[in-house]
Amino acid sequence: MEIVVQYSKIAALTVALSSTALAADQDLGTLGPTWEIGEPDMRLAIVAEAHGVDWDSVHEHLAGQAQTHTNDIPDWYVPVAEHTETHFVDPSYTLQEDIEALKRQPDGTYQWGTIYEAGTKVNPLDKVRPQNWLLVVDLRVDRQRELAVELKKLHPVNLTVIVTAGDPGDLAADLGRAVYFAEEWHFDRLGITHTPSLAGVRDSRPDAIEVTHFAYPYDVETLEAHLP
Repeated sequence: MEIVVQYSKIAALTVALSSTALAADQDLGTLGPTWEIGEPDMRLAIVAEAHGVDWDSVHEHLAGQAQTHTNDIPDWYVPVAEHTETHFVDPSYTLQEDIEALKRQPDGTYQWGTIYEAGTKVNPLDKVRPQNWLLVVDLRVDRQRELAVELKKLHPVNLTVIVTAGDPGDLAADLGRAVYFAEEWHFDRLGITHTPSLAGVRDSRPDAIEVTHFAYPYDVETLEAHLP
């Protein structure tokens, strides 16, 4: 008897589900008042708006922005050197918190552990020594711009041009190579104080950054003599 009752319930459920499925494909009528949809179809509104756009003008505007972007970068106010001087910068800094990493254990496994404790003085040059030297120039000074062009052509690979003022994009177009705009760390960490300057690391002083700024008149041979 129990089995018959269970089958009856299953049959009733099947009929109910079938009726619901059929109803989904039928017009069941309307219950209560109805109104036309007053809001416009957003898809049609977007198409209509896009249809009235002058895309040639938009593309021209975006292209102009891209071409003049580097000309709009705010200048750094870095004095022009009045005498030639060399100084060395220690890039070391003191850790404010522990530095952790995976450490190899005697059994060959790895576990997280402290590799440098807070308060440790770290010199990044102990781990990585840059191969490139930096030439820092103010492009508003014509002779510094010429200096950058001449020296970069002589050292296309191991010399990176950094600009404190002027349009780096314009110089990059002339050189056919990347030119970078100065950032705050060039002054805070590298100790750039004047233009033009050369900054880099020598084998004779591997733990410090050598920074030399040069007085006018600028001579390519003089600056080249400072490069390793």
